[in-house]
Amino acid sequence: MRKTLLLTLLISGSVLSQKTITFDEPIDALSVRLPHDDTSVMIETSVGWHQFIIEKEFDPLLMESDLVMFPNPVEKIVLRGQLDAIELHPITVSKEPAKYQIAATQYYRSPRILHRNDWGANNEFLFRGPEVTRSDAPVVRSNGNGSSSSTSSVRKDDCEMKQVNFPNDFKTSTTQTHDSSGKAYRWAKRYSPKVKLLVVHHTAQKIAGDNRPPVERMRALYEYHANSRGWGDIGYHYIVDEQGGIYEGRSGGKNVVGGHVYCGNVGTVGVALMGNFEEEKPTLQQIQSLQWLLDHLADSYGIHLNRNVSFHGKNAKTILRHKDLISTECPGFYMSAVTTQVRSNVIAGNFTKGVTFPRIARKGYEDQSQKRLSTRLQNAGQQLSRRFYRTKRQIRTAERKDNPRLAFYRDQLAVSTNLQRKRSPAVRPMRPTGTLYRPARNSQQVTTNNSPRNGHIRIRLSYTGNNAELTSDSIADINGNRAKIVRFGKDGNQCVAVSGAETLGTGIVRMDPSDGVITVRSWKTKWNRFRGVIECRIIDGQLVLINELPLETYMAGLSEQPDTEPREKQKAFAVAARSYAAHYMEPANTKFPGKPYHGSDTGKSFQSFSGVAYEEDNPKWLQSVLDTADRVIKKDGTIVKAAYFSSDNGRTRSPAQNGWKNFPHAEVFASKPDPWCKGMVLHGHGVGMSGCGAEGQARQGKKYAEILKYYYPGTRITTRN
Repeated sequence: MRKTLLLTLLISGSVLSQKTITFDEPIDALSVRLPHDDTSVMIETSVGWHQFIIEKEFDPLLMESDLVMFPNPVEKIVLRGQLDAIELHPITVSKEPAKYQIAATQYYRSPRILHRNDWGANNEFLFRGPEVTRSDAPVVRSNGNGSSSSTSSVRKDDCEMKQVNFPNDFKTSTTQTHDSSGKAYRWAKRYSPKVKLLVVHHTAQKIAGDNRPPVERMRALYEYHANSRGWGDIGYHYIVDEQGGIYEGRSGGKNVVGGHVYCGNVGTVGVALMGNFEEEKPTLQQIQSLQWLLDHLADSYGIHLNRNVSFHGKNAKTILRHKDLISTECPGFYMSAVTTQVRSNVIAGNFTKGVTFPRIARKGYEDQSQKRLSTRLQNAGQQLSRRFYRTKRQIRTAERKDNPRLAFYRDQLAVSTNLQRKRSPAVRPMRPTGTLYRPARNSQQVTTNNSPRNGHIRIRLSYTGNNAELTSDSIADINGNRAKIVRFGKDGNQCVAVSGAETLGTGIVRMDPSDGVITVRSWKTKWNRFRGVIECRIIDGQLVLINELPLETYMAGLSEQPDTEPREKQKAFAVAARSYAAHYMEPANTKFPGKPYHGSDTGKSFQSFSGVAYEEDNPKWLQSVLDTADRVIKKDGTIVKAAYFSSDNGRTRSPAQNGWKNFPHAEVFASKPDPWCKGMVLHGHGVGMSGCGAEGQARQGKKYAEILKYYYPGTRITTRN
């Protein structure tokens, strides 16, 4: 390899160069090891200049750039920027076809998975190659003198706190350091005792304009992970190409731990789709093969797709996006927007069904894409100038979007081991509105409390004010328009949603973040983050926010029983609270006559609900909800309105004693002894299950079903439907 210097400039104290580099043999792909975060290096491609970006989603301390794949082999490249101390990692791949020409080039009932030997994985990479910091490396603890023995980062600090708070999520069953012949692996094979989550990624390598066979891209990606990153293997478990071909990735077989989510590899399986879905859409063949593969993996690992699980203290769906576990844009805008549809298709068994991608005006998107880490610099063909430096500063700003939180996290690290659960996600830049998005449906379309959408519950939030500012951590749908930051206001008896200078909806306005989280920024409380839809209405002259979400998601944020309470008490209250809410979701029952919601977020009028922050702060409560998922109390085939309260003086009250007339199943709530509460005072209405009695029985070793049978005799615990 020889280098020819074409241009050297000194601007603002930095030496910037442009070099043409010629290789002895053609190369197919290239990544660059940069000396530090602030190094700016670009490469000239067939579509313009590409800015190398350090990808830290796999390891926050690794300084390896993204991988540039050339549409055809090249012998010469042109680099521009701060080229001193960089290290080039060129890749040349075999042009041999895969052993099996068809994996799933179109959808079949059972797509073929190309195993490593089929697509030509070089198994020597498992044993020999460069060594660098890996995403599965143990956390470095303090060296005893108050300082860390390795470079720190926000993500590394967060990961350390997760391992302290949720140690069971990081336990592995076995570790293999050598193969059967005694050869040492570069990356020891660890195995998860149980796989909980299936995580969807994109490779972030654009497919459009690349006419090479997908198997060559697969080989390049493998070598990039194994050697350029120094991991000795590929991080993903499976990869799906644009023709629907499915490739076996990480070696080691079932339950092997991959390297696809920093601090989240144990208990997860990573599936990556070839493509950069910030700029292009997955093909129908990819979606179909992905759906078959996810169903195949769920069956293989015994994953219940209709149930959520607790992962690092959070309530998680079993099929989710990379961005749901860590701050990243992966799997890109288009794939992120349809993951919910993919999950629904898999659950329904409709593997051949396609998805509907969001409509987007390309010019607006390209303007916004400069603020993303996958930036493509369109103006870098000009001479180095101040415009180059302005663009570089924009890129640095995007790369440092977590930096404003860095001091906060480090200050708080020594204060509380609950840091990870208490932190709020960073607010990412808003995708432009105006010409960017187009309405897709009638802004007046809405569900009511008499016709809940797919069993969703509708909760009136206690927010007050004539306007409200809301943000979403993913692109949200607002009556067919799309944005991340929205301001609700009043116009007579109509709610008005505005983003920037554009009106997104009037009348009844619904903000749907899909799988994301909405923050009511104008609500100055910790409990202002919610999953599901936030609906704005004007009711009785007031601006009202209604949170519509699945019942089980609502249960996760129900703030009735914190983690200071015994587990069996939590489970008993989870079943009772779910029954109470489900009772009022029935069309024949109503807590708030004539109102478009089932309940409120306060215990005074319904049940105390605090959203995402509560589920993050109380992982044991979340697990209790999951352990009792969909379980309710029934009598004579109907759901019991399972009243409960805090404490009494040794005996519960009947509904009649409390002045409640025509209480359903009143015989269940006859007054009964409550000796575990003796000596206390009445706190609450006194009907049904008491908190002190449930706690006393739990501490005596009673299971939640026994506790419920005592307070609700003659009933049975069963599923809702």
